[in-house]
Amino acid sequence: MLIDNKIPIIYSLGKIKVELIVVTIYAVGIVILNDVIHLGHMSIPLGIPTLLGTTISLILGFRISQSYDRWWEARKVWGGIVNDSRTLIRQVMTFVNTGNPEEDHKIHEDFVNAQIGFCFALAKTLRGLDPLDRLLKNFTESELKAISRESNVPNAILKLHALRLKMAIDRELVSGFETIQIDNTISRLTDHMGKVERIKSTVFPVTYTLLVEFLLYLFVMLLPLGLTDYFGYLMAPLLILISVPFFLLEKTAINLQNPFNNNKTDTPVITISKTIEMNLNQMIGKDFQRDLSNPEDGPFYVM
Repeated sequence: MLIDNKIPIIYSLGKIKVELIVVTIYAVGIVILNDVIHLGHMSIPLGIPTLLGTTISLILGFRISQSYDRWWEARKVWGGIVNDSRTLIRQVMTFVNTGNPEEDHKIHEDFVNAQIGFCFALAKTLRGLDPLDRLLKNFTESELKAISRESNVPNAILKLHALRLKMAIDRELVSGFETIQIDNTISRLTDHMGKVERIKSTVFPVTYTLLVEFLLYLFVMLLPLGLTDYFGYLMAPLLILISVPFFLLEKTAINLQNPFNNNKTDTPVITISKTIEMNLNQMIGKDFQRDLSNPEDGPFYVM
């Protein structure tokens, strides 16, 4: 997803439509009930919901901070994947040379295709999509069959990197020092993969979410009892306006704490993968072009 795009207010409000319906029904019900039987004897000091609202604000501020840390860590790790993808191909182009330009280009292209496949497979795995989708153009049929047998497709692609490096070693195309440099880059890619998998698999404590929701609804329930005597019929729209920011903050925290759930606020892993695809193909002499007739199909390449 492109996080610099403007998110429509309708999209944001749609995330809390259930809460808005509940609050609206409750607010209108309180107004009607107060009109039928005066609720003055049930009024409470306004300081009580005010204190509760302040407490919720502090909790939400802490939660958003923690959620943003998860989102930012995911973005930093994918930044590392971008850098190490470029580094890997640059090392392969610099170190692995047979003396035959056509054979060199084939070796370099194989590494490029595999690395592009790794990025897209990892991105789709994190989003719960089919990691094999889109890999047909990056691998041969036999390679794709071997990769599909693995439960962790991105890890299988990194193993293919290692096998190709071993073939280069066996052919004495790289020295010991050069081998170490390439292997270190592949190891860093493995580390990046493990980090984003950890973020994906580590859930935010459910009890924390339940606590925040309980306090939010308690605040919404108590606030009308402190506002009715002051605002009368205006209490209903006022309660809705006051509660909307709290619920939006809560939903924002929930979206940020899961940076790979395919929401508008997610880490843009597919877009980053397309950037890597463009960069790596250009490194080996392919010009990047976008099919304007069908931009959803993404880029195509020409020599």
